[in-house]
Amino acid sequence: MSNVKKVLLFVAVLFVALVFKPSFSNAATQVNDESSLLEAIQSATKDETLEISLEDDIQLTKPIEISEATIVINGKGHTISKADEGWNAVGANGTLITSGIGAKVTLSNMVLENSQKYGAQAYNGGYLILDGVTISDCGFGGVIVNAGTVEVKNLTLNRNGGQANNGIEIAKGFSISTGDNQPTLIMNGTLTSTENENVVYIAINDTLEGFEVSNTENTTNKILVDGNGVVVTDQNNKVLYRSNEVADLEIEGKTLTEEIKESEPTPEVKPEPTPEVKPETQKDVTPKTGLSNSLEIALLVLVTSIVSIAIIKNR
Repeated sequence: MSNVKKVLLFVAVLFVALVFKPSFSNAATQVNDESSLLEAIQSATKDETLEISLEDDIQLTKPIEISEATIVINGKGHTISKADEGWNAVGANGTLITSGIGAKVTLSNMVLENSQKYGAQAYNGGYLILDGVTISDCGFGGVIVNAGTVEVKNLTLNRNGGQANNGIEIAKGFSISTGDNQPTLIMNGTLTSTENENVVYIAINDTLEGFEVSNTENTTNKILVDGNGVVVTDQNNKVLYRSNEVADLEIEGKTLTEEIKESEPTPEVKPEPTPEVKPETQKDVTPKTGLSNSLEIALLVLVTSIVSIAIIKNR
């Protein structure tokens, strides 16, 4: 085979390899118990997104704390709960799953229940996304926004808390009282609760100086500022749940009044009809000089003369 043919064959093979190369994706790490779940989380690196799928219900003997990692846990309909025996809190943390410093954690398609304190937590700048999550029977509350950010895509809250229900608690713990991070709650979908009391609860302590609420463009339920508290509304701005009110807090976000005003339809203003103005009849003011008729006659005489002369010359 000549060198030219070899080069052409190499280019053709390279072209096919580039155009039709197979695409590879990292499959989710499958776990079915506490040890395999913890092992998978500990394997996460800072520069990648680790996907984990639950293949069975999992009971925890200690809280899961995630930091400096991006992790997506798909529960596939399974439940994560506190073990009835052998549970050991980590210091003051008795929450099932915590998204901590430098972490972004997505929990989807799962049930969190029977926690010592909260089902899930965003702690000190951590980011937590709840998508298709149901939280039930947790000792202190469903979710705590503890100087971190919680984004609600699809969250169902059943009864959580002790003597009173506590759904989503907005707080800043004493251990991070000097930090700059403030709680942030974002609505990006739907929030449903079987209870009406304290679906959103603002913690009353000296460390919480303010917090922020916001809504994505296409969210169904909204979180809005109203007075010294917040409300959750439906897509028609009807108030579904109202938080407690705490004076002297700086609450950043759109107010209920602003949202209602922006949602009101703009009244149609019909323009007044323009009065019909009839144009004046244009009169022919050109003076009648008879010049046009004279030119036509002269032209006719000229043509006739030329024809006559031509006939005479041809005789």
